Amino acid sequence: MKRLAGLTLGLTLLAIGSAGADVQSSKYYVSPEQLDTTRFMAPPPSADTTRRELEIMLSLQEKRTAEQAERSVADLEQSVFRFADVMGPEFTAEKLPKAAVFFKKVYKTESAFNKQGKEKWERQRPPVVDARLKPVAKYSNSGSYPSGHAAFSYLTAIVLADIVPEKGEAIFARAVEFGENRVIGGVHYPSDIQAGREMAAMIAVLAYRNPDFQRDLEGAKSEIRGALRLAR
Repeated sequence: MKRLAGLTLGLTLLAIGSAGADVQSSKYYVSPEQLDTTRFMAPPPSADTTRRELEIMLSLQEKRTAEQAERSVADLEQSVFRFADVMGPEFTAEKLPKAAVFFKKVYKTESAFNKQGKEKWERQRPPVVDARLKPVAKYSNSGSYPSGHAAFSYLTAIVLADIVPEKGEAIFARAVEFGENRVIGGVHYPSDIQAGREMAAMIAVLAYRNPDFQRDLEGAKSEIRGALRLAR
C-alpha cells in the first residue's frame, strides 16, 4: 500500500498536468479524450516476471477453497453493492436509487479507460498462456492488462470511502479482495491488479474536478449517510 500511495501522488500530478481542458459528457464523468492512462503506466512485465506470476497463480490454485472460488465468481459483478458486506444491510440499490445511478456512471467512466491499456498491450490472459490454470471466474477476450475489475473496485472504494470515511479501512480492504479474487479465480496476473489500481487513482483525480461528479457525489452522500444513520 505504501508503494501505491507514493505512486498515486506522482500519477496525480501527471494526470492533472496532462489533462488539458475539461470535457463535459453526459455518459462519463471523465472522457477518455482527457487522458491517455498508458502514458503514465508501466507496460506489462517481462516474460520472466510473467512466468513467476504464473507460478504464484498455480500455487494459489492449489490452495483455493470452495469459498474463495465462490467469492471470485460472485465478484464478476461490477457493482458498488458488492460492498454491502462492509456497508451493511441497508446498502441496496432499492434503498439507494441516487447512489445506484451515480456509481453506475462511475463504473462506466472506469470502463471507458481500461480499454486503453488492454488494446495497446494486448497482454494474453493467464489461462491462455498456461493451460495448467483452471479458472473458475469468467473473463473476456480483451487484454489482461490492466484489470478492469481491479480499477472498478479501487475507484469505487476511493469514492465510497470519501462518502463514509468511518468505514474507510474496511472499504479499501474489500477493494483489495475484489482485485485479488481475479487472481485467485485464475483470470488476471497480480501485476494486472496493480495496474488497475493505479489507473483508478488517475481517473479519480480528474473525476473530482468535474462539477457534475461533485453534484452527484453530494446527492449520493446524503442518501447513503441517511440510510446508514450517520451524521450528514
